[in-house]
Amino acid sequence: MADLSYFHGVKLEESPDTPALLRLSNFGATYINGTAPDADAAVFPLDTPTLVTSLSAATALGAAGTLLADLTAYFGEGGSLAVVNRVEHSDTPATLQENLIGDPVERTGLYGALRAKSLGLPQPRVIITAGDTGAYVEDGVVSVTVTAGGSLYTSAPTVSFSGSGDAVATATINKHKVKSLTITNAGADYASAPTITIAPPPAGGVQATATATVTGGAITAITMGNNGSGYVDPPTVTISGGGGSGAILTAVLGGPVTAITVTEPGEDYGSTPTVTLSSGGGTGATAVANLGDVASPFVSALNTICPQIRARAYIHGPNTTNTEAVRFRNTVNGGRILIIDPKGLKNVDGTPVQVPVAPVFAGVRSRVVASADGVSGSVSNKIIRTLDGVARTIQYPQDSNYLNERQVSTIINERGGLRTWGSRLATDDPLWEFDSVRATADMINEALEDLYFLYVDRKFTKFNLKMMIEDGNAALRVFKLNNDILGGRVWLSELNTPVLNAQGKVFLNVEFEPVVPMEQIHITTHRNILYFQLLLDEVRGAIENGPLTLAA
Repeated sequence: MADLSYFHGVKLEESPDTPALLRLSNFGATYINGTAPDADAAVFPLDTPTLVTSLSAATALGAAGTLLADLTAYFGEGGSLAVVNRVEHSDTPATLQENLIGDPVERTGLYGALRAKSLGLPQPRVIITAGDTGAYVEDGVVSVTVTAGGSLYTSAPTVSFSGSGDAVATATINKHKVKSLTITNAGADYASAPTITIAPPPAGGVQATATATVTGGAITAITMGNNGSGYVDPPTVTISGGGGSGAILTAVLGGPVTAITVTEPGEDYGSTPTVTLSSGGGTGATAVANLGDVASPFVSALNTICPQIRARAYIHGPNTTNTEAVRFRNTVNGGRILIIDPKGLKNVDGTPVQVPVAPVFAGVRSRVVASADGVSGSVSNKIIRTLDGVARTIQYPQDSNYLNERQVSTIINERGGLRTWGSRLATDDPLWEFDSVRATADMINEALEDLYFLYVDRKFTKFNLKMMIEDGNAALRVFKLNNDILGGRVWLSELNTPVLNAQGKVFLNVEFEPVVPMEQIHITTHRNILYFQLLLDEVRGAIENGPLTLAA
Protein backbone atom coordinates (compact mmCIF):
# COMPACT_ATOMS: atom_id res chain seq x y z
CA MET A 1 0.00 0.00 0.00
CA ALA A 2 1.50 3.28 -1.05
CA ASP A 3 0.73 6.76 -2.24
CA LEU A 4 0.47 6.26 -6.02
CA SER A 5 0.65 9.91 -6.96
CA TYR A 6 3.72 11.37 -8.75
CA PHE A 7 7.00 11.56 -6.81
CA HIS A 8 10.50 11.86 -8.28
CA GLY A 9 13.00 10.21 -5.89
CA VAL A 10 13.09 7.61 -3.14
CA LYS A 11 10.23 7.73 -0.66
CA LEU A 12 10.17 5.50 2.42
CA GLU A 13 7.13 4.87 4.59
CA GLU A 14 6.60 2.58 7.56
CA SER A 15 3.77 0.15 7.02
CA PRO A 16 0.71 0.67 9.22
CA ASP A 17 0.02 -3.07 8.99
CA THR A 18 1.59 -4.05 12.29
CA PRO A 19 0.52 -6.52 14.94
CA ALA A 20 -1.27 -5.31 18.07
CA LEU A 21 0.59 -6.22 21.23
CA LEU A 22 -0.98 -7.52 24.43
CA ARG A 23 -1.27 -4.86 27.12
CA LEU A 24 -2.43 -5.49 30.68
CA SER A 25 -3.57 -2.95 33.24
CA ASN A 26 -3.07 -3.25 36.99
CA PHE A 27 -5.63 -5.60 38.51
CA GLY A 28 -4.59 -5.00 42.13
CA ALA A 29 -6.11 -1.54 42.68
CA THR A 30 -8.86 -1.15 45.28
CA TYR A 31 -11.51 1.57 45.67
CA ILE A 32 -11.86 2.46 49.34
CA ASN A 33 -14.91 4.58 50.18
CA GLY A 34 -15.30 6.12 53.62
CA THR A 35 -15.06 9.08 55.97
CA ALA A 36 -12.24 11.22 57.34
CA PRO A 37 -13.69 14.38 58.92
CA ASP A 38 -10.26 15.69 59.98
CA ALA A 39 -8.64 15.23 56.57
CA ASP A 40 -6.69 17.91 54.77
CA ALA A 41 -9.27 18.92 52.17
CA ALA A 42 -6.56 20.13 49.82
CA VAL A 43 -5.07 16.64 49.67
CA PHE A 44 -8.28 14.63 49.95
CA PRO A 45 -11.21 16.72 48.63
CA LEU A 46 -14.70 15.45 49.30
CA ASP A 47 -16.02 12.97 46.75
CA THR A 48 -12.89 13.12 44.63
CA PRO A 49 -11.16 9.78 43.98
CA THR A 50 -7.52 10.16 45.04
CA LEU A 51 -4.63 7.75 44.51
CA VAL A 52 -2.81 6.50 47.62
CA THR A 53 0.23 4.31 47.03
CA SER A 54 1.40 3.81 50.61
CA LEU A 55 0.26 4.31 54.18
CA SER A 56 2.57 7.27 54.64
CA ALA A 57 0.72 9.03 51.84
CA ALA A 58 -2.52 8.64 53.81
CA THR A 59 -1.50 10.61 56.91
CA ALA A 60 -3.33 13.70 55.64
CA LEU A 61 -6.59 11.82 56.21
CA GLY A 62 -6.32 12.11 59.97
CA ALA A 63 -7.27 9.43 62.46
CA ALA A 64 -10.99 10.23 62.69
CA GLY A 65 -13.46 8.37 60.52
CA THR A 66 -12.91 5.10 58.68
CA LEU A 67 -10.44 5.71 55.88
CA LEU A 68 -7.12 5.73 57.73
CA ALA A 69 -8.01 2.57 59.65
CA ASP A 70 -9.14 0.83 56.46
CA LEU A 71 -5.97 1.84 54.64
CA THR A 72 -3.86 0.66 57.56
CA ALA A 73 -5.43 -2.80 57.31
CA TYR A 74 -5.26 -2.78 53.51
CA PHE A 75 -1.58 -1.90 53.25
CA GLY A 76 -0.79 -4.07 56.27
CA GLU A 77 -2.07 -7.08 54.34
CA GLY A 78 0.16 -6.25 51.38
CA GLY A 79 -2.20 -4.09 49.36
CA SER A 80 -0.68 -1.93 46.66
CA LEU A 81 -2.63 0.82 44.91
CA ALA A 82 -5.68 2.34 46.59
CA VAL A 83 -8.13 4.81 45.10
CA VAL A 84 -9.56 6.63 48.11
CA ASN A 85 -12.88 8.47 48.09
CA ARG A 86 -13.70 10.64 51.11
CA VAL A 87 -17.36 11.40 51.74
CA GLU A 88 -18.82 13.87 54.19
CA HIS A 89 -19.29 12.45 57.67
CA SER A 90 -22.65 12.68 59.44
CA ASP A 91 -23.75 11.62 62.91
CA THR A 92 -27.15 10.78 61.44
CA PRO A 93 -26.99 7.16 60.20
CA ALA A 94 -29.40 7.72 57.32
CA THR A 95 -27.48 10.74 56.05
CA LEU A 96 -24.15 8.97 56.40
CA GLN A 97 -25.44 5.98 54.44
CA GLU A 98 -26.75 8.30 51.75
CA ASN A 99 -23.33 9.98 51.51
CA LEU A 100 -21.50 6.66 51.34
CA ILE A 101 -23.73 5.24 48.61
CA GLY A 102 -23.64 8.51 46.73
CA ASP A 103 -25.40 9.83 43.67
CA PRO A 104 -25.26 8.00 40.31
CA VAL A 105 -25.67 11.24 38.36
CA GLU A 106 -23.07 13.25 40.26
CA ARG A 107 -20.92 10.12 40.66
CA THR A 108 -20.29 10.64 44.33
CA GLY A 109 -19.78 8.05 47.07
CA LEU A 110 -19.53 4.54 45.68
CA TYR A 111 -20.36 5.85 42.22
CA GLY A 112 -17.08 7.76 42.28
CA ALA A 113 -15.41 4.49 41.26
CA LEU A 114 -16.85 5.09 37.79
CA ARG A 115 -14.75 8.27 37.51
CA ALA A 116 -11.39 6.85 38.54
CA LYS A 117 -10.14 5.90 35.08
CA SER A 118 -11.21 9.20 33.52
CA LEU A 119 -9.23 11.00 36.23
CA GLY A 120 -6.09 9.16 35.19
CA LEU A 121 -6.19 6.79 38.15
CA PRO A 122 -5.91 2.99 38.07
CA GLN A 123 -9.19 1.24 37.38
CA PRO A 124 -10.40 -0.20 40.70
CA ARG A 125 -10.86 -3.98 40.60
CA VAL A 126 -12.17 -4.41 44.15
CA ILE A 127 -14.54 -2.00 45.89
CA ILE A 128 -14.95 -1.71 49.66
CA THR A 129 -16.91 0.83 51.64
CA ALA A 130 -17.59 1.99 55.16
CA GLY A 131 -21.14 1.67 56.41
CA ASP A 132 -23.28 -1.17 57.63
CA THR A 133 -23.38 -3.14 54.40
CA GLY A 134 -24.73 -6.18 56.23
CA ALA A 135 -27.85 -4.46 57.54
CA TYR A 136 -31.02 -5.69 55.91
CA VAL A 137 -34.72 -5.89 56.63
CA GLU A 138 -35.69 -9.28 58.04
CA ASP A 139 -39.34 -10.32 58.00
CA GLY A 140 -40.49 -6.80 57.26
CA VAL A 141 -43.57 -5.59 55.43
CA VAL A 142 -42.19 -5.35 51.90
CA SER A 143 -45.51 -4.41 50.28
CA VAL A 144 -49.22 -4.14 50.91
CA THR A 145 -51.82 -5.44 48.48
CA VAL A 146 -55.15 -3.62 48.35
CA THR A 147 -57.79 -6.35 48.24
CA ALA A 148 -60.76 -3.96 48.22
CA GLY A 149 -60.57 -0.26 47.48
CA GLY A 150 -63.70 0.66 49.38
CA SER A 151 -65.53 3.79 48.37
CA LEU A 152 -65.87 7.52 48.80
CA TYR A 153 -62.77 8.29 50.84
CA THR A 154 -62.29 12.05 50.94
CA SER A 155 -58.80 11.82 52.39
CA ALA A 156 -56.22 9.07 52.60
CA PRO A 157 -57.07 6.71 55.45
CA THR A 158 -54.55 5.94 58.16
CA VAL A 159 -52.78 2.60 57.68
CA SER A 160 -51.76 0.60 60.74
CA PHE A 161 -50.36 -2.87 61.30
CA SER A 162 -50.85 -5.31 64.13
CA GLY A 163 -47.81 -6.70 65.91
CA SER A 164 -44.64 -4.99 67.05
CA GLY A 165 -42.70 -4.71 63.81
CA ASP A 166 -43.10 -0.92 63.53
CA ALA A 167 -43.96 -0.87 59.84
CA VAL A 168 -45.29 2.39 58.40
CA ALA A 169 -47.30 2.85 55.21
CA THR A 170 -49.38 5.49 53.48
CA ALA A 171 -52.52 5.08 51.41
CA THR A 172 -53.34 6.69 48.08
CA ILE A 173 -56.91 7.37 47.03
CA ASN A 174 -58.50 8.28 43.72
CA LYS A 175 -61.07 11.00 44.38
CA HIS A 176 -63.01 10.72 41.15
CA LYS A 177 -66.58 10.45 42.44
CA VAL A 178 -68.89 13.04 44.00
CA LYS A 179 -69.34 11.73 47.50
CA SER A 180 -71.68 14.45 48.73
CA LEU A 181 -72.89 18.00 48.29
CA THR A 182 -72.28 20.33 51.20
CA ILE A 183 -74.98 22.93 51.85
CA THR A 184 -72.98 26.14 51.97
CA ASN A 185 -76.14 28.29 51.91
CA ALA A 186 -79.62 26.76 52.36
CA GLY A 187 -81.36 29.58 50.45
CA ALA A 188 -84.96 30.71 51.14
CA ASP A 189 -88.53 30.80 49.81
CA TYR A 190 -88.36 27.42 48.09
CA ALA A 191 -91.91 26.21 47.57
CA SER A 192 -90.72 22.86 46.25
CA ALA A 193 -87.48 20.96 45.85
CA PRO A 194 -85.27 22.63 43.23
CA THR A 195 -83.44 20.74 40.49
CA ILE A 196 -79.81 19.98 41.28
CA THR A 197 -77.45 19.83 38.30
CA ILE A 198 -73.88 18.65 38.84
CA ALA A 199 -71.50 19.57 36.03
CA PRO A 200 -70.31 16.56 34.02
CA PRO A 201 -66.79 15.16 34.35
CA PRO A 202 -64.23 15.12 31.51
CA ALA A 203 -65.00 12.93 28.53
CA GLY A 204 -65.36 9.29 29.45
CA GLY A 205 -66.74 9.88 32.93
CA VAL A 206 -70.24 9.50 34.34
CA GLN A 207 -72.18 12.58 35.46
CA ALA A 208 -73.27 12.60 39.11
CA THR A 209 -76.88 13.26 40.14
CA ALA A 210 -78.56 14.40 43.35
CA THR A 211 -81.91 15.56 44.75
CA ALA A 212 -82.72 18.19 47.36
CA THR A 213 -85.08 18.13 50.34
CA VAL A 214 -86.78 21.43 51.28
CA THR A 215 -88.14 22.24 54.73
CA GLY A 216 -89.53 25.65 55.66
CA GLY A 217 -88.47 27.11 52.32
CA ALA A 218 -84.81 26.13 52.71
CA ILE A 219 -82.75 23.23 51.43
CA THR A 220 -82.14 21.00 54.42
CA ALA A 221 -80.74 17.81 52.88
CA ILE A 222 -79.14 16.44 49.73
CA THR A 223 -79.52 12.85 48.58
CA MET A 224 -77.00 11.53 46.08
CA GLY A 225 -78.57 9.58 43.26
CA ASN A 226 -75.42 8.65 41.35
CA ASN A 227 -71.96 9.50 42.59
CA GLY A 228 -70.69 9.55 39.03
CA SER A 229 -67.06 8.90 38.12
CA GLY A 230 -64.09 10.37 36.29
CA TYR A 231 -64.02 13.71 38.08
CA VAL A 232 -60.68 15.41 38.43
CA ASP A 233 -61.76 18.56 40.27
CA PRO A 234 -64.91 19.26 42.31
CA PRO A 235 -67.64 20.08 39.77
CA THR A 236 -69.85 23.15 39.77
CA VAL A 237 -73.34 22.59 41.24
CA THR A 238 -76.27 24.51 39.74
CA ILE A 239 -79.63 24.94 41.55
CA SER A 240 -82.72 25.81 39.51
CA GLY A 241 -86.47 25.95 39.99
CA GLY A 242 -88.43 25.47 43.22
CA GLY A 243 -89.34 29.15 43.49
CA GLY A 244 -86.61 30.09 45.93
CA SER A 245 -83.14 31.54 45.67
CA GLY A 246 -79.77 31.95 47.33
CA ALA A 247 -78.89 28.27 47.86
CA ILE A 248 -75.26 27.28 47.33
CA LEU A 249 -74.03 23.69 47.21
CA THR A 250 -70.39 22.56 47.12
CA ALA A 251 -69.33 19.20 45.72
CA VAL A 252 -67.04 16.98 47.79
CA LEU A 253 -65.05 14.39 45.89
CA GLY A 254 -64.22 10.96 47.21
CA GLY A 255 -63.02 7.64 45.94
CA PRO A 256 -61.45 4.28 46.64
CA VAL A 257 -58.06 3.39 48.04
CA THR A 258 -55.92 2.55 45.04
CA ALA A 259 -52.54 1.78 46.59
CA ILE A 260 -50.66 1.51 49.84
CA THR A 261 -46.97 2.42 49.88
CA VAL A 262 -44.64 1.07 52.54
CA THR A 263 -42.35 3.82 53.87
CA GLU A 264 -40.86 1.84 56.76
CA PRO A 265 -40.93 -1.96 56.43
CA GLY A 266 -40.26 -2.66 60.09
CA GLU A 267 -38.82 -6.07 60.89
CA ASP A 268 -39.06 -9.28 62.89
CA TYR A 269 -42.77 -9.86 62.35
CA GLY A 270 -43.37 -13.38 63.57
CA SER A 271 -46.45 -13.69 61.40
CA THR A 272 -48.24 -11.63 58.79
CA PRO A 273 -49.72 -8.56 60.50
CA THR A 274 -53.30 -7.43 60.03
CA VAL A 275 -53.70 -4.22 58.04
CA THR A 276 -56.26 -1.72 59.32
CA LEU A 277 -57.43 1.35 57.40
CA SER A 278 -59.19 3.96 59.49
CA SER A 279 -60.65 7.46 59.06
CA GLY A 280 -60.56 9.15 55.66
CA GLY A 281 -64.33 9.45 55.41
CA GLY A 282 -64.85 6.32 53.34
CA THR A 283 -65.65 2.69 54.00
CA GLY A 284 -64.90 -0.80 52.82
CA ALA A 285 -61.19 -0.68 52.00
CA THR A 286 -59.17 -3.77 52.95
CA ALA A 287 -55.59 -4.82 52.38
CA VAL A 288 -53.10 -7.56 53.23
CA ALA A 289 -49.42 -7.23 54.12
CA ASN A 290 -46.65 -9.14 52.38
CA LEU A 291 -43.64 -10.11 54.48
CA GLY A 292 -40.11 -10.65 53.25
CA ASP A 293 -36.44 -9.69 53.46
CA VAL A 294 -35.09 -6.54 51.84
CA ALA A 295 -31.44 -6.22 50.85
CA SER A 296 -29.10 -3.45 51.91
CA PRO A 297 -29.17 -0.40 49.61
CA PHE A 298 -25.40 -0.80 49.27
CA VAL A 299 -26.04 -4.01 47.34
CA SER A 300 -28.13 -2.48 44.57
CA ALA A 301 -25.60 0.33 44.15
CA LEU A 302 -22.70 -2.11 43.91
CA ASN A 303 -24.60 -4.33 41.49
CA THR A 304 -24.94 -1.26 39.28
CA ILE A 305 -21.34 -0.09 39.56
CA CYS A 306 -19.25 -3.27 39.44
CA PRO A 307 -20.19 -4.59 35.97
CA GLN A 308 -19.45 -1.20 34.39
CA ILE A 309 -15.79 -1.26 35.44
CA ARG A 310 -15.28 -5.03 35.73
CA ALA A 311 -14.85 -4.87 39.49
CA ARG A 312 -16.00 -6.97 42.42
CA ALA A 313 -17.17 -5.68 45.79
CA TYR A 314 -16.16 -7.11 49.16
CA ILE A 315 -18.80 -6.39 51.81
CA HIS A 316 -19.60 -7.40 55.37
CA GLY A 317 -22.45 -9.63 56.42
CA PRO A 318 -24.67 -8.90 59.43
CA ASN A 319 -21.99 -10.03 61.94
CA THR A 320 -24.51 -11.87 64.14
CA THR A 321 -24.92 -15.60 63.51
CA ASN A 322 -24.11 -18.06 60.75
CA THR A 323 -27.80 -18.43 60.00
CA GLU A 324 -28.26 -14.69 59.67
CA ALA A 325 -25.20 -14.45 57.43
CA VAL A 326 -26.68 -17.00 55.03
CA ARG A 327 -30.06 -15.31 55.16
CA PHE A 328 -28.37 -12.03 54.26
CA ARG A 329 -26.63 -13.81 51.37
CA ASN A 330 -30.04 -14.76 50.02
CA THR A 331 -30.80 -11.06 49.54
CA VAL A 332 -27.68 -10.60 47.39
CA ASN A 333 -27.03 -11.70 43.83
CA GLY A 334 -25.40 -10.38 40.70
CA GLY A 335 -22.15 -12.36 40.61
CA ARG A 336 -19.75 -9.60 41.67
CA ILE A 337 -20.18 -9.33 45.44
CA LEU A 338 -18.13 -11.30 47.97
CA ILE A 339 -19.81 -11.46 51.39
CA ILE A 340 -17.55 -11.80 54.43
CA ASP A 341 -18.81 -12.68 57.91
CA PRO A 342 -18.07 -12.11 60.79
CA LYS A 343 -15.97 -9.03 61.51
CA GLY A 344 -12.48 -9.15 62.96
CA LEU A 345 -11.00 -8.15 66.31
CA LYS A 346 -8.10 -5.91 67.26
CA ASN A 347 -6.54 -5.99 70.72
CA VAL A 348 -6.59 -2.35 71.86
CA ASP A 349 -4.95 -2.01 75.27
CA GLY A 350 -6.29 -5.38 76.32
CA THR A 351 -9.80 -4.77 75.02
CA PRO A 352 -11.09 -6.63 71.93
CA VAL A 353 -12.48 -4.12 69.44
CA GLN A 354 -14.48 -5.17 66.39
CA VAL A 355 -13.06 -3.98 63.07
CA PRO A 356 -14.11 -4.38 59.42
CA VAL A 357 -12.65 -7.29 57.48
CA ALA A 358 -13.42 -6.09 53.96
CA PRO A 359 -10.18 -4.02 53.95
CA VAL A 360 -8.34 -7.13 55.14
CA PHE A 361 -9.67 -9.30 52.31
CA ALA A 362 -9.06 -6.49 49.81
CA GLY A 363 -5.46 -6.17 50.97
CA VAL A 364 -4.96 -9.92 50.73
CA ARG A 365 -6.45 -9.92 47.25
CA SER A 366 -4.08 -7.16 46.13
CA ARG A 367 -1.19 -9.12 47.66
CA VAL A 368 -2.18 -12.23 45.72
CA VAL A 369 -2.44 -10.32 42.43
CA ALA A 370 1.08 -8.97 42.95
CA SER A 371 2.45 -12.43 43.76
CA ALA A 372 3.35 -15.36 41.53
CA ASP A 373 -0.29 -16.46 41.68
CA GLY A 374 -1.39 -13.31 39.87
CA VAL A 375 -4.95 -12.40 38.97
CA SER A 376 -5.99 -16.05 38.73
CA GLY A 377 -4.88 -16.71 42.32
CA SER A 378 -7.47 -17.14 45.05
CA VAL A 379 -8.06 -14.78 47.97
CA SER A 380 -8.87 -17.80 50.14
CA ASN A 381 -6.53 -19.69 52.49
CA LYS A 382 -4.12 -16.82 52.95
CA ILE A 383 -2.57 -15.90 56.30
CA ILE A 384 -4.03 -12.71 57.79
CA ARG A 385 -1.45 -10.31 59.15
CA THR A 386 -3.48 -7.50 60.72
CA LEU A 387 -6.16 -9.12 62.89
CA ASP A 388 -5.91 -10.42 66.44
CA GLY A 389 -9.12 -12.41 66.45
CA VAL A 390 -12.58 -12.94 65.02
CA ALA A 391 -15.81 -11.44 66.35
CA ARG A 392 -17.54 -14.84 66.35
CA THR A 393 -15.94 -18.25 66.67
CA ILE A 394 -15.90 -20.04 63.32
CA GLN A 395 -15.18 -23.73 63.77
CA TYR A 396 -13.36 -25.45 60.91
CA PRO A 397 -14.73 -27.29 59.01
CA GLN A 398 -18.28 -27.33 60.39
CA ASP A 399 -19.07 -23.61 60.51
CA SER A 400 -16.81 -22.64 57.62
CA ASN A 401 -18.29 -25.27 55.31
CA TYR A 402 -21.82 -24.15 56.15
CA LEU A 403 -20.92 -20.57 55.23
CA ASN A 404 -18.68 -21.25 52.22
CA GLU A 405 -21.11 -23.64 50.57
CA ARG A 406 -23.70 -20.88 50.74
CA GLN A 407 -21.31 -18.29 49.30
CA VAL A 408 -20.29 -16.54 52.49
CA SER A 409 -16.55 -16.15 53.02
CA THR A 410 -15.19 -16.16 56.53
CA ILE A 411 -12.05 -16.35 58.70
CA ILE A 412 -10.75 -19.49 60.37
CA ASN A 413 -8.00 -20.00 62.93
CA GLU A 414 -6.28 -23.07 61.56
CA ARG A 415 -2.79 -24.41 60.89
CA GLY A 416 -0.94 -21.67 62.69
CA GLY A 417 -3.08 -18.56 62.47
CA LEU A 418 -6.04 -16.66 61.10
CA ARG A 419 -6.77 -17.33 57.44
CA THR A 420 -9.13 -16.00 54.83
CA TRP A 421 -11.48 -18.85 53.97
CA GLY A 422 -13.80 -18.96 50.99
CA SER A 423 -13.88 -17.11 47.70
CA ARG A 424 -17.34 -17.68 46.26
CA LEU A 425 -19.26 -14.70 44.95
CA ALA A 426 -22.97 -14.33 45.61
CA THR A 427 -24.51 -15.73 42.43
CA ASP A 428 -26.92 -18.41 41.32
CA ASP A 429 -24.61 -19.33 38.41
CA PRO A 430 -22.06 -21.93 39.58
CA LEU A 431 -19.94 -21.30 36.48
CA TRP A 432 -19.02 -17.84 37.78
CA GLU A 433 -19.03 -18.18 41.55
CA PHE A 434 -15.25 -18.15 42.15
CA ASP A 435 -13.85 -14.68 42.73
CA SER A 436 -10.59 -15.48 40.94
CA VAL A 437 -12.41 -16.90 37.91
CA ARG A 438 -14.47 -13.73 37.57
CA ALA A 439 -11.32 -11.62 37.89
CA THR A 440 -9.44 -13.72 35.32
CA ALA A 441 -12.25 -13.44 32.80
CA ASP A 442 -12.40 -9.69 33.40
CA MET A 443 -8.66 -9.41 32.78
CA ILE A 444 -8.79 -11.40 29.54
CA ASN A 445 -11.90 -9.66 28.24
CA GLU A 446 -10.36 -6.26 28.88
CA ALA A 447 -7.03 -7.27 27.34
CA LEU A 448 -8.77 -8.46 24.17
CA GLU A 449 -10.80 -5.26 23.99
CA ASP A 450 -7.61 -3.21 24.24
CA LEU A 451 -5.85 -5.37 21.67
CA TYR A 452 -8.60 -5.16 19.09
CA PHE A 453 -9.17 -1.46 19.74
CA LEU A 454 -6.00 -0.90 17.71
CA TYR A 455 -7.64 -2.57 14.71
CA VAL A 456 -10.67 -0.29 14.67
CA ASP A 457 -10.86 1.61 11.35
CA ARG A 458 -7.99 -0.31 9.75
CA LYS A 459 -8.54 -1.58 6.23
CA PHE A 460 -10.72 -4.66 5.82
CA THR A 461 -8.00 -6.81 4.23
CA LYS A 462 -6.82 -10.37 4.31
CA PHE A 463 -3.66 -9.32 6.17
CA ASN A 464 -5.54 -7.50 8.93
CA LEU A 465 -8.06 -10.30 9.41
CA LYS A 466 -5.23 -12.81 9.65
CA MET A 467 -3.33 -10.64 12.13
CA MET A 468 -6.44 -10.19 14.27
CA ILE A 469 -6.75 -13.95 14.67
CA GLU A 470 -3.03 -14.43 15.26
CA ASP A 471 -2.77 -11.57 17.77
CA GLY A 472 -5.74 -12.87 19.74
CA ASN A 473 -4.37 -16.40 19.84
CA ALA A 474 -0.93 -15.08 20.82
CA ALA A 475 -2.51 -13.23 23.76
CA LEU A 476 -4.33 -16.35 24.90
CA ARG A 477 -1.09 -18.33 24.69
CA VAL A 478 0.48 -15.84 27.09
CA PHE A 479 -2.37 -16.33 29.56
CA LYS A 480 -2.01 -20.09 29.25
CA LEU A 481 1.75 -19.96 29.83
CA ASN A 482 1.07 -17.80 32.89
CA ASN A 483 -1.33 -20.47 34.21
CA ASP A 484 -4.27 -18.08 34.11
CA ILE A 485 -6.24 -20.26 31.70
CA LEU A 486 -6.16 -23.88 30.61
CA GLY A 487 -6.39 -22.89 26.98
CA GLY A 488 -8.21 -20.73 24.48
CA ARG A 489 -8.55 -19.75 20.85
CA VAL A 490 -9.89 -17.05 18.53
CA TRP A 491 -11.66 -17.71 15.23
CA LEU A 492 -13.87 -15.96 12.69
CA SER A 493 -17.57 -16.17 13.44
CA GLU A 494 -20.14 -17.51 11.01
CA LEU A 495 -21.81 -14.10 11.27
CA ASN A 496 -19.19 -12.79 8.85
CA THR A 497 -21.29 -12.50 5.71
CA PRO A 498 -20.82 -10.10 2.78
CA VAL A 499 -23.96 -8.19 3.80
CA LEU A 500 -22.49 -7.39 7.22
CA ASN A 501 -18.84 -7.20 6.22
CA ALA A 502 -19.69 -4.55 3.62
CA GLN A 503 -20.89 -2.39 6.50
CA GLY A 504 -17.46 -2.59 8.13
CA LYS A 505 -18.47 -5.21 10.70
CA VAL A 506 -16.14 -8.04 11.74
CA PHE A 507 -17.21 -10.79 14.11
CA LEU A 508 -14.78 -12.85 16.19
CA ASN A 509 -15.44 -15.76 18.52
CA VAL A 510 -13.22 -16.32 21.54
CA GLU A 511 -13.18 -19.21 23.96
CA PHE A 512 -11.03 -19.77 27.03
CA GLU A 513 -11.26 -21.60 30.33
CA PRO A 514 -9.89 -19.95 33.49
CA VAL A 515 -8.09 -22.06 36.05
CA VAL A 516 -10.16 -22.64 39.19
CA PRO A 517 -9.00 -22.98 42.79
CA MET A 518 -8.75 -26.54 44.12
CA GLU A 519 -11.38 -25.90 46.76
CA GLN A 520 -11.92 -29.52 47.77
CA ILE A 521 -9.09 -32.04 47.99
CA HIS A 522 -10.50 -35.45 48.79
CA ILE A 523 -8.21 -38.07 50.29
CA THR A 524 -9.26 -41.69 50.81
CA THR A 525 -7.07 -43.84 53.07
CA HIS A 526 -7.09 -47.64 53.14
CA ARG A 527 -5.79 -50.36 55.44
CA ASN A 528 -3.83 -53.27 53.98
CA ILE A 529 -3.12 -56.15 56.36
CA LEU A 530 -0.70 -57.74 53.86
CA TYR A 531 1.92 -55.43 55.31
CA PHE A 532 2.04 -57.88 58.24
CA GLN A 533 3.21 -60.53 55.77
CA LEU A 534 5.98 -58.22 54.59
CA LEU A 535 7.00 -57.68 58.19
CA LEU A 536 7.15 -61.43 58.85
CA ASP A 537 9.11 -62.03 55.65
CA GLU A 538 11.64 -59.38 56.67
CA VAL A 539 12.09 -61.00 60.10
CA ARG A 540 12.52 -64.46 58.59
CA GLY A 541 15.08 -63.11 56.15
CA ALA A 542 17.05 -61.53 58.96
CA ILE A 543 17.04 -64.80 60.90
CA GLU A 544 17.98 -67.02 58.00
CA ASN A 545 20.50 -64.82 56.27
CA GLY A 546 21.66 -62.36 58.87
CA PRO A 547 23.56 -62.39 62.15
CA LEU A 548 20.56 -63.67 64.12
CA THR A 549 20.56 -67.38 65.08
CA LEU A 550 17.81 -69.70 66.20
CA ALA A 551 17.65 -70.62 69.85
CA ALA A 552 19.03 -74.08 70.75
